[in-house]
Amino acid sequence: MKMAQSTNTIPISSFVVKVHSRCNLNCNYCYEYNQGNDGWKSKPKFMTLDVFRKLCERIAEHLKEHDFKHKPHISFHGGEPLLQPIKFFDEAVEIATSLIPGIEFGLQTNSTLLTNEHIKMFRRLDIRAGTSLDGPQHITDKNRVDLQGRGTFETVMKGIKKFQANPDAWGGILGVIDVEADPIEIIDFFVALAPPMIDLLEPDGTWECLPPGKSKSSSVEYGNWLIRAFDYWYDNHSEMKLRRFDEIIEVLLGGAGKTEYFGIGPVDLITVATDGAYEAVDQIKVAYNGAEITNLDVFKNSLNEVLKHRSIQDRMIGTDSLSETCIKCQFMKSCGGGYFPHRYSATNGFNNPSIYCSDYKILFSHIENRIRQDLATQ
Repeated sequence: MKMAQSTNTIPISSFVVKVHSRCNLNCNYCYEYNQGNDGWKSKPKFMTLDVFRKLCERIAEHLKEHDFKHKPHISFHGGEPLLQPIKFFDEAVEIATSLIPGIEFGLQTNSTLLTNEHIKMFRRLDIRAGTSLDGPQHITDKNRVDLQGRGTFETVMKGIKKFQANPDAWGGILGVIDVEADPIEIIDFFVALAPPMIDLLEPDGTWECLPPGKSKSSSVEYGNWLIRAFDYWYDNHSEMKLRRFDEIIEVLLGGAGKTEYFGIGPVDLITVATDGAYEAVDQIKVAYNGAEITNLDVFKNSLNEVLKHRSIQDRMIGTDSLSETCIKCQFMKSCGGGYFPHRYSATNGFNNPSIYCSDYKILFSHIENRIRQDLATQ
């Protein structure tokens, strides 16, 4: 397998911190609980402040040793992070800001537990919280269900109304694509909510376990869906930040991009579990049980040691991590092989294109042609 041939020393500046390992929902497509990974069962339910403090000490240590291109960022994650009490976040942010110069915070929540006190906390601590929602009720309730199998749309919307009244606390909406749904209906619905940002993500899948709605590895259901979504957004709502499409336009125009989904730039992000274990990118759990494990943790290991770990290096070495198929592709620099977890196969490990390769080829070609046409008329 051709992986980790060179060493990249870019520091780690983004940290997905799993402050609670359990969730009050049971979304059908969840990589954490419904894709075969059971690592969460052996983790403490919640992160203690002692673990969090040690992580912050490691980040501060790392910051002194490296020149950071980006501000250090902690994203409070789960499970569902709001299963932690508000007091935890007050104390955690105080610890982090006392130890890490310039630290910024985010949080991703399903919003079903959101209260006015949480909103006050977000504003007090300068936390931007994103919320997960897949679209109108008939779309959201199809997959985003609680532990009793009941739809969550109405509860989530109560939370979104709180965000709408306090936009400085809102990070935006993240929706998982359902190819059976109408992309135009979804975009209109999201735009009407007036979030600061929208993101549309493909459900997780690999060459061993196809994403829902994808009939075979070479089929283009998601590519066709995303083309319809792009054209409608581009022609009617391009003033609304839609991160997936903004990112593709940026990399097609030669930019580096800001997420790890596309492009060949190194990825400066890791996950930290409730027990302080350093883990590879969270969604790598969709590949196979235990794929996230590095056997490193905040108490025993520095972030420099994490940088040297194979599973971290494989996401940092740019073109050296790409398959021959990707190297020969016209969209190699802009696509960059697609999202790392989606490249997995039992035969070649992660040395494959994304399982969405066929979809991305037609999507990138379509968007490139649209952009070229517009530039030619200016």
